[in-house]
Amino acid sequence: MTSHQTAAPFRAFVVDFEGPDGSGKTTVLRKVARELRGMGYAVVTYKTPGPSPTGRFAVEYGNRRGTAPISRMLLFLTNTVEETREMLRRCKRRSADFLLLDRYYLCSIVFGLAYLSRSGIEVSIRVTELVRLFESLSGHHVIRPHLYVVVDVDEEERLRRVRSERGAGFLELDSTFQNLVRQYYADFRKDEGERVLWVVNERDSLEQAVAKVVDEILARSGRVQAR
Repeated sequence: MTSHQTAAPFRAFVVDFEGPDGSGKTTVLRKVARELRGMGYAVVTYKTPGPSPTGRFAVEYGNRRGTAPISRMLLFLTNTVEETREMLRRCKRRSADFLLLDRYYLCSIVFGLAYLSRSGIEVSIRVTELVRLFESLSGHHVIRPHLYVVVDVDEEERLRRVRSERGAGFLELDSTFQNLVRQYYADFRKDEGERVLWVVNERDSLEQAVAKVVDEILARSGRVQAR
């Protein structure tokens, strides 16, 4: 069984969009999905945490100031496992060519490690090691992405974006924390190589970023020519 297989046949090419808060990953994902659908492909998108009981609890309790970093990480990881069933159901129902995820378990691990470090707890394990451990323990209950797209942006621009939104959380406004997030994503990219596509989504560069991601997805999935 390869790193991206599940227990049952699964035909969709899975892309996990990740990045710091306010980087624009959701916007990039939506535009990528629109482009692929315009080419005739069946695309399913899913954002975690979702509306499941674990998703609601992870947001309500996990994002409280004072929640232990390890508790926060485990809550969000639990949610990704639970909501995988819904992802699979939607892909089967729609015979999906592509599944585009707006964060998945990599996010829970990266943000969890960053929060541990920000809280003064020494972390010696690498992101990739923890990802592999989680995948091993989860078995067929999670989907292994074929490609990770990390969307980043200059910190000044990122702060401008999150401050313009209502209800920005304390971690979203914490530049030290967000820079730790970037570093853990960079470490993962170093270990995973070509499985990670790093995209810079600066102001006025959205269309170029989307075009780059679409081209990479088509090439890596073997679906170079539009139908």
